[in-house]
Amino acid sequence: MQIPDTMMALQLTGVGMDTVEFREVEVPRPDPDQVLCRVECAAACASDNKIIDQGPEHSLMHGWDPAKWPVTLGHEGCVTAVEVGRNWEDKIRVGQRYAVQPAVPSAPSRYRNRYANEGRGIRKIAVGYTLPGLFAQYVIIDPEVIACSCLVPVPDGSLPHFACALSEPISCVVAAQQHTTHVVKESPDTPRRAHLGLLPGGTTLVLGAGPMGLWHVEIAMSYEPAAIIVSEPNDARRETARRFFATRARQAGIELVLTTPDALEHVIADVTGGRGVDDCIVALGIKAVQEKSFDYLGVGGVTNFFGGVKADDRMISVDARRIHYESISVVGSSGSDPSDIAETLELLAARRIQPGNYVAAAGGLDAARDLIEAVRAQRMEGKGVIYPHVRRPLAEVESWSAQQEQEMLAGT
Repeated sequence: MQIPDTMMALQLTGVGMDTVEFREVEVPRPDPDQVLCRVECAAACASDNKIIDQGPEHSLMHGWDPAKWPVTLGHEGCVTAVEVGRNWEDKIRVGQRYAVQPAVPSAPSRYRNRYANEGRGIRKIAVGYTLPGLFAQYVIIDPEVIACSCLVPVPDGSLPHFACALSEPISCVVAAQQHTTHVVKESPDTPRRAHLGLLPGGTTLVLGAGPMGLWHVEIAMSYEPAAIIVSEPNDARRETARRFFATRARQAGIELVLTTPDALEHVIADVTGGRGVDDCIVALGIKAVQEKSFDYLGVGGVTNFFGGVKADDRMISVDARRIHYESISVVGSSGSDPSDIAETLELLAARRIQPGNYVAAAGGLDAARDLIEAVRAQRMEGKGVIYPHVRRPLAEVESWSAQQEQEMLAGT
């Protein structure tokens, strides 16, 4: 592959949306401990707007000032290794595709003078923050990313680029559900044991059917619960859940019940015979909903806080007697790690996840800024994907497929 001298990249050069610029920059060439990758596909996330709005004050920027040292945005994506520094030739193969785990549990090895306090005390850095991001045609991969196994090999060559790019946000759902722990006994005289994940044969409740809530429903089916209840006030979102999952749930022997919050308690009583649910996933960051979620649990039930609340709403009330007498509990998580992305890629390869259902817009690299603004304005009910080697305006789509991806890459 011939590597050009320059490329296009979407960079943050200050603080605020007016400092997000589409620029021509040099293609970096790798040192012995770096790898150069071609970016095949990148996805936008609400977190992109957080770094744009906060700049050096963002917790993953650690004082790095993009007005002095511009940063390339984008932290969800799929890349192909095109030039490997000699120190990584035994680990990274030219031509291999990788999904990127952007959160790197490491101190920085380079440019420490650009961080507050010379980088002392930093335990996590991230791709698309102080490490080069994926809204670019090529990206240099620094040694921390590789050493922490944050380049995750794609196991199936037939997986489209966009599916691999979406493995990172999906992996956050996979990780969240694996943080759920049930204490179970096969019979009264057998020892207790811990079951990791949602309870098989139980009842799972998902509060909120936005894009992340829908992913929770899809991943929850892998645990084979007897029933999944989805509570969502928006008619269109409930209908989307029905369209995505009704047939698959029926084929898997799972009862899928879609309801509204005002009818939820009656539905739970009907589905569970008055016992309450075994797992409740709060897929939205609303304090009142988090508090209410405990009321839906049966004995030994677990509520999972997936959506983060605002700082002013961080304190909630819980019935301590139910914790003591009914063994209910709460878990939470944020993000994922390389093992979660690897598991997600396997689920994608096995066609257990239909990633095209969640793509709401697609375009070339010149559309990346428009996509970030669309995410900021909450104009999409899904993810947007960018193909850096294509020049194409952002187009809304009802779904996305490998064929549509190939047509875009071919320019048809």
